Amino acid sequence: MNLYSRDYLLDGKIVYYQLKKGYRSGIEPIILAAHCKKKYNKILDMGSGCGSISLIVAYRNPESEVIGFEKNKIHHQVAILNHKENNLENLKFKIQDNCIFDPHYENYFDLILSNPPFYFANKVIQSKDPSINTSKYISESDLEKWLNNITLYLKTDGSAFIINRYENTDLMLDMLKNYNLEVTTTPLLSFKDSKPKNVLLKITKSNYFIEKTLNAIIIHDDLSNYSKDIENWFK
Repeated sequence: MNLYSRDYLLDGKIVYYQLKKGYRSGIEPIILAAHCKKKYNKILDMGSGCGSISLIVAYRNPESEVIGFEKNKIHHQVAILNHKENNLENLKFKIQDNCIFDPHYENYFDLILSNPPFYFANKVIQSKDPSINTSKYISESDLEKWLNNITLYLKTDGSAFIINRYENTDLMLDMLKNYNLEVTTTPLLSFKDSKPKNVLLKITKSNYFIEKTLNAIIIHDDLSNYSKDIENWFK
């Protein structure tokens, strides 16, 4: 157990183990989980890591089927530990490469939540830590496969929410223009009037490609505390 830290989600309602050294959860899972605002029958956490998003949505939606896809075996093992610790019967984790399509889940999910890797492997110096490497680095071709699989797994009337680096927005929109989708872009700002660091994309299937933009989500107030909306999302 020395490899893990024992943390908590939702003001202590959920026990959350994660690696002491390696990729550790940030604000992204909180934002994504907060967009599970209505009843969904089948929910996919695509790139589930140690399970933070899956745990939150499974806890909040006990009647929903929640599945986490993760290819990193160490992350998967920790997710299984979190599953057992929290005894969430509606949740399961599956070892699955998100860039490889699983036909069993075609048109299966009402909601998909995903925070794909955001640095391109051929453009930066990669971490040697396997946990960080899996979570942060991807090729452009694999990102395109990841997005393609989201569209295939999603039901016709379903929705997907994706967080990635803001600088990757145009590239992702170009990839998604190959599909009949409505894509809504929401910049994520650390502070009011700051430059966006990340972006939230909402995807729904449509008769043709439509692109929309919403007002930014502000993470912190002027005193560097979480904004009221974000603070509520932690509960």
